[in-house]
Amino acid sequence: MRRKISFVFISVICACMVFTPVQAFSQDEAPKLTSISFKNAEIDGSFDSEILQYGLVLEDNETPPTLESYEINGTAEIFITYVYDETNHQTGLTVTLQYDWGSTIYNFRYTNAAEYEKNGNNLLSAIYCTYGELSPALNEEDTEYKLYIPSDLTELTITPVTEDIQAYCAPIELKLSDEQTPKITLYCTASNGREREYLLEIKRVDKTTQQVKAEMAQPGFTSFVDGTRFYQKPEFIITVCAAAAGIIMVIILFVITRRIAVNPYDKEEKPFFRSDG
Repeated sequence: MRRKISFVFISVICACMVFTPVQAFSQDEAPKLTSISFKNAEIDGSFDSEILQYGLVLEDNETPPTLESYEINGTAEIFITYVYDETNHQTGLTVTLQYDWGSTIYNFRYTNAAEYEKNGNNLLSAIYCTYGELSPALNEEDTEYKLYIPSDLTELTITPVTEDIQAYCAPIELKLSDEQTPKITLYCTASNGREREYLLEIKRVDKTTQQVKAEMAQPGFTSFVDGTRFYQKPEFIITVCAAAAGIIMVIILFVITRRIAVNPYDKEEKPFFRSDG
């Protein structure tokens, strides 16, 4: 009996010795931002991957900043979320690195936010969606768009960016099955209460998340949707060309047939039967 207990005790100790360092190592090796920059804003001071709180100085304090560039020392997804106070006044943003065993959040607070002034600007300047592509490109006229996502994407995060820093548009987080393609409505509300609706129709492309991720990592990447629409596929193009060629052949044959056909009636010939009635 003693031998059995001793063996179990030693096994537990060995297990702790094996697994504890691995867990600690994983935490030490969590992905971190090594650099980040924003359009329309400068970080107050230098950036350090170990520091999670920063001030952000806006160049134009009536326009929200947007992500310009970043570098990560590991594998992680990056999410941008705008922070609002109780009156829906934008006060900053957060940058979240999401990895397999957790997340790291960097906070950026505006140090020179504009005075609160009401206006009717309810336009969006950008719509962020990880592994998503908007079509057509966001503009001031259109309010209906298609949002293309990979075929196996099941967690959808949409972050709208208002054109005016005083306006408000709530982010969207959805859990989907790999077959769902819902229509999503974003409501952008100006500081004076004027509302504008944006309709996003979800479309799935015949590519997995990993394939899309690999394409996005390629130099010069512009789109993972081009070439996947039904009218851009070789089968559709071949079918259309064959149909067009068939129509052209029918027209040519019709013209040729008309030219060689013989008219059985002579215009100069008088009628054989005459009727005076």
